[in-house]
Amino acid sequence: MSEEQTNNPYDSFRRLSVMWEKGLNDILLTSLDNKELIRMTNLGVGMHSRYIQRLKRNQELMANMMNIPTKRDVASVAKLTVQAEEKVDTLQQQIWTLQDSFTLANKEQQQFIKEMMEFNQKLNKEWEKLSTDFTEARKLTGELKKLKKELTASEEIKAALEDVKKELVHLRETKDEVDQLKKLLKKEKEEAVLITGGTK
Repeated sequence: MSEEQTNNPYDSFRRLSVMWEKGLNDILLTSLDNKELIRMTNLGVGMHSRYIQRLKRNQELMANMMNIPTKRDVASVAKLTVQAEEKVDTLQQQIWTLQDSFTLANKEQQQFIKEMMEFNQKLNKEWEKLSTDFTEARKLTGELKKLKKELTASEEIKAALEDVKKELVHLRETKDEVDQLKKLLKKEKEEAVLITGGTK
């Protein structure tokens, strides 16, 4: 009784399936050796393939007439969708690379604008310095012109003083000459008085 309880139902099922497999293998091997069966199956396969081709043609004609998509249409649509998806993927990658390049170009442009603004501020500061220097230079030139006018005026005064000096020298010379003439006249008077006898 202990042997019957240990008997496994799966074990008997496995033995039965192995027996069936051996029997079917023997039938297949014997049928494959039969040349007439091979010829008949070959003819049947050829007829069946022609029948399937006709059936496919008729299906396509009927589907075209009824505007129903065929297997070929669905396959071509699937192929087109796969190609479209691939193109969309490549376009998406290109868009991402373009976005990256745009962000990089934008950063470079912002950096360039920042540098230009700093350069512009420096130029403005330099311009303000130059304008103040220019106004100071203008003031200095104005003062130099005034000084030049004053110098020319002082030179004119100097020339006038030189003329006055020359006139004074000339006047002194004439005064000396007049004094000498007076002395000569005095001498002549004295001599004339002496000659006339000294009596009045």
